Amino acid sequence: MPEDTENWTLLQTLFDLAQMAPPDNQERVLAEHCADPEIRRRVLVMVQGAGEFDEPVNASPNLPFAGRIGPYTLIRLLGAGGIGSVYLAERILGGIPQRVALKVLSPHAAGPSFVERFHREQHILASLDHKNILRLLDAGMSGEGYPYLVMDYVQGLHLDEYCDSRQLTIRERIEPFLQICDAVAYAHRNLIVHLDLKPSNVLVNEEGIVKLLDFGTSKLIQPDSLLTTTVLATPAYASPEQLRNEPVTTSCDIYSLGAILVDLLAGRPPARQSSSVMFERAMNETEPAPLYDTVTAKAAEVRGVPENKLRQLLSGDLATITAKCLRPRPRDRYASVDALSDDLRRYLTGRSVLARPQTTAYRIGKFVRRNRGSVAVTALIMLALVGSLSYAAWRQHQALEEGRRAVRMQTFLYRLFYLANANYTGKPTVSVPEFLELGVKLLPEYIKDPGDLRAAQMSLAESMFENGDLGNAQKVFTQIIASAKGAADFESEAEATSGGIAYMQGDAKLGQTLTAHALELSRRSGISPSVRVWSAVYYAINRDEMGFRSDENLRLLQFAAKESRDHNLPNHEMADVLYNLGTDLEWRGRLDEAEPIFDHALQLYLKDPLAVCDQSAVYSKLASLQEARGFVHESLPLYQRAYDGYKTCSGPESLGALELQAHIAGALIKLGRAREAVPMLEKTLPAWRKIVGSGPQLSDPLCLLSQGYVEVGRYPEAERAAKEAVDIQGGRIAPADRRFGTSHLLWARALVGQGRYQEALPHAEIADSLLARNAISIDAKQAAAEAHQVLLDVQVKLASKSTDADIPSPKNN
Repeated sequence: MPEDTENWTLLQTLFDLAQMAPPDNQERVLAEHCADPEIRRRVLVMVQGAGEFDEPVNASPNLPFAGRIGPYTLIRLLGAGGIGSVYLAERILGGIPQRVALKVLSPHAAGPSFVERFHREQHILASLDHKNILRLLDAGMSGEGYPYLVMDYVQGLHLDEYCDSRQLTIRERIEPFLQICDAVAYAHRNLIVHLDLKPSNVLVNEEGIVKLLDFGTSKLIQPDSLLTTTVLATPAYASPEQLRNEPVTTSCDIYSLGAILVDLLAGRPPARQSSSVMFERAMNETEPAPLYDTVTAKAAEVRGVPENKLRQLLSGDLATITAKCLRPRPRDRYASVDALSDDLRRYLTGRSVLARPQTTAYRIGKFVRRNRGSVAVTALIMLALVGSLSYAAWRQHQALEEGRRAVRMQTFLYRLFYLANANYTGKPTVSVPEFLELGVKLLPEYIKDPGDLRAAQMSLAESMFENGDLGNAQKVFTQIIASAKGAADFESEAEATSGGIAYMQGDAKLGQTLTAHALELSRRSGISPSVRVWSAVYYAINRDEMGFRSDENLRLLQFAAKESRDHNLPNHEMADVLYNLGTDLEWRGRLDEAEPIFDHALQLYLKDPLAVCDQSAVYSKLASLQEARGFVHESLPLYQRAYDGYKTCSGPESLGALELQAHIAGALIKLGRAREAVPMLEKTLPAWRKIVGSGPQLSDPLCLLSQGYVEVGRYPEAERAAKEAVDIQGGRIAPADRRFGTSHLLWARALVGQGRYQEALPHAEIADSLLARNAISIDAKQAAAEAHQVLLDVQVKLASKSTDADIPSPKNN
């Protein structure tokens, strides 16, 4: 309410005091600190609201609303709080009674702010579909004008009550907590933060299935969001930034999850101060209190262990995990809920926890404890005695060789940076491509070993490729291939023969030849798993992109994913492989298979804070899945998030940012907002031409621009854009590719808009034939239907004109 905003600081302080006081002393405590009776009343209402659903009401009071709300018959009161009540209700559907939980706003609390909260909860719950999140079934307004929500009825206990009633052990308590993490991570992937996570907002049924409740305080977050919490969170579980009313981030929920975990493991939440001053001091502490210091004797009894034993169990890894969640500064906490879940699973399986420094002693200790049955001390001693001399000699040789290499590389880098100045280059500044080209020239002077030279050249050539300097990159790759052939270094030859440059330059035939050769080389013995994986990926994904799609491509990508898992390739490489596999499945219209693969890739990328561009690429894919399913509105926030990521990591005129702008424009056109999309596409087209030239990638923004022109009635410009797209695609993508069909469809529509039906006919026929063959996804089926309708319209128009020409005019009679 408005007065709450005006008195926020005082309300928060009084709320903290009342929350920590016993219920029968709350009014006395408030009277000691505040003379205004209206403010004291508001605080008591807020305390009741914060404890909503905490105290089940088993009595059967007189039911309001004459025992019915809408089509639902109220059976009994399940719970009540400061702003609403929850009833067990029933509705007859198809002759079958359906029992539900019906949540209705209390009459005295039906002010604008609480009604808005109800509407927000309805909107958020409707967008979530997860096994551990309570499902929304219905919503409406009662006859008396009070909003209500209808949800699945879950017969269960609050999380802490469930664990305590079954006297679960420490390890057993982590299992339901991981289900909460899965639900919260899902909400975060949908750009939703919960903001009021606590044990009383989690129900667990008899089968141990967790259901997360109460999204009434949640918020939708967007990139660059400055939304603040402005809600009353339970202090014991709220993050410091929530209590300071600072902007919302997913880190707020990570803090709350840490507080819940402390409560589950030690018996009480970490924050027990009773005043805002104490809270403020706790917020600014550099380290949270150790987990084992929170242990109580009662908690140890419930968990079936002595108090000292419980303190021992809660030291070490579990203390590290909870401490990382509860860091006062958000940036010091886990980067994501999945990272927290991963560390807990690592703890459960005896592996090293990533929140701890990965020292050799720590990792060896973990290994020995995990394999104590098979690790024999005697064998270790014998191995050390036998191998010590040979290992020392080998390490000495390796150290000397590595030292020589390091000196040579250090000298090379010093020389490179020394020469990258105006006196040597004749330019005031040196661009990245010029810097890389200079490095290629200097390398042979400092790196004499042919194998080391090839490896260094490979790094520079890949950097040239990523920076768009395709010509110089190809020259270096050619040098590497020649050197590798002479040394029978099949691995380096395969790595340098990717074929990507040929594809990007529009030479699909050469690209296929090169990728096929690299794939053949990668199958020789002695080739590293990484080269095997990427040779398969390059072969398959390049053929996919050029329209030469086959089951062989999918098999190769599935092989690459399995190889990367079996050989424990780095997270980033594994995520890249999964991204390409998901892309292949998306192109085939297998959206439900592609989505979890993209989700897995995203979780791997999120472990690397520098992988912003890669994270953005996955957000773009998740958006395109939504768009392909017909949920265009839902795709726009994800596209925008991906675009903002690319702007940050590679600039607004990078290829990734340009592709995202094209996606956003395409979505706007589908939503009937072509007048917004056309200027966006026109503005980016020069940057497209600068980066890809006349390569096949240029046809995508041209087609979108042509479509936008058609929608706003600029038919001559639409015709020119569609014709250029067809010219670019000719000879560079498969003749049966649906992109040809799309370009011809737009060309036909542009000609129809100008009344040139005879010219439009061949283009409409090509579009109808190609798009009908590729009608897999919802989008593709709509395009095929549109092409067929355009063809019919053209044929009817031409037939009508022909008939008119055969009828003599009145003058001739």
